[in-house]
Amino acid sequence: MTSDRDDDALLEWLRQVAAEADPLPEDIGMAAREAITLHDLDGELAELIADSAGTTPDLEYETVRRAAADTTADRLLSFEGGDVRVELEIVPGDDGLTVVGELVGASPDGCELEYGDGRRETVQLDELGRFLLDRKRGGPVRIRCRSVHGSPVVTAWVNL
Repeated sequence: MTSDRDDDALLEWLRQVAAEADPLPEDIGMAAREAITLHDLDGELAELIADSAGTTPDLEYETVRRAAADTTADRLLSFEGGDVRVELEIVPGDDGLTVVGELVGASPDGCELEYGDGRRETVQLDELGRFLLDRKRGGPVRIRCRSVHGSPVVTAWVNL
């Protein structure tokens, strides 16, 4: 089994080879950055403020790259931003994951779970802002919703 450092070194080497063999034209790179920036211009980011897996908010990108080391323990995640607080509990089971969530300050309409491959799943909130989802496998996800004032809010990506 390879270590994370071996994987990181391999990825860096592959980036260098690709950059030398077929460099990305600067205008395409700039257009891609602008498209990502403008994708959800009016959406406020709900940042990761706590993760029981030990991921620190200043290293949030690591949460997307790697799943929690212990996939048998429950995991608690908290996000905050745009007057919305998102609390998630990830419960691993024999046949997948159960996601128990609560959105405080969010509108019950238009809440979605967005997957890394672009799929979206509507999340039905109860009168207290809670929801329950069963997933067959982990992977990158984020919550997209609206605050009670109507402004769009999206959580940072997290790898379940």
